[in-house]
Amino acid sequence: MGFSYAGNLGGAGAPVIRRFHTNESMYEGCFVQSVGAGGQVGLLDVPATLNTTTTHPLGFVTGIVDDSRAYTAAVSGTAGYGDKTTYTATQSVVKSTGISEVEVCLAIPGVTLIHAPIYKGVWGTALYEIVNTTENSAGTTVVSPVATADIGDVLGMIYCRSGANRGMYRTIAAITTVTTTVTVPFPNTIAAGDTFVQVSLLLGFGNMMSSAAADCLDGNLTGADGHSVYFHEINLEESGKEYAVFCLWGGLANAAA
Repeated sequence: MGFSYAGNLGGAGAPVIRRFHTNESMYEGCFVQSVGAGGQVGLLDVPATLNTTTTHPLGFVTGIVDDSRAYTAAVSGTAGYGDKTTYTATQSVVKSTGISEVEVCLAIPGVTLIHAPIYKGVWGTALYEIVNTTENSAGTTVVSPVATADIGDVLGMIYCRSGANRGMYRTIAAITTVTTTVTVPFPNTIAAGDTFVQVSLLLGFGNMMSSAAADCLDGNLTGADGHSVYFHEINLEESGKEYAVFCLWGGLANAAA
């Protein structure tokens, strides 16, 4: 499952569901935006600049309405799974299956809580787990066996999965090829063999950057682009099961930008 409903900050109340025609094929769980040509919604684009207003996140697909509905089993590392609507502009097909139509849970800014899996670029591909190679008694640097510089510096966080600092996270100050540096040290020595994971997301005000298929958060981007959101929870404890809970936050700039 991609994006899903996680609650309502306004208290009691059911999610607000609306039906829309689509301008492209999409799956249940995909995040959509308002569009014009061919339909009312399309898959959410990652904006070219931070907090752009050129694309407008609307909500996520909770059901397929038209008779083109077909199910695809999930395969890790492959985008596209679950119930799907197939977009068409061919009259004979529209007559047979109906216009491509989906049910969408509206993501009301500051109200609708949204649960989203976090992956590396594509659904099912877990974030890279760093096995630290170099002891650091100061608790400020983690050295990866491979380059990880594509994670945003001050727009990212690093979380300790094993070792004396297990369960703690820090905001990233800088990444230079294989070395991640934090400003506020972890309280204990970072030993060789300790495991960490880092992600281009931050608790509090941050950026939502979806995958190209709009079915998960991409945790492996620079963090320079995205839609304004407030992250209430970012859970990086278990590999392949990382997730975030957030709400849209209309128009507010990322505090770290």
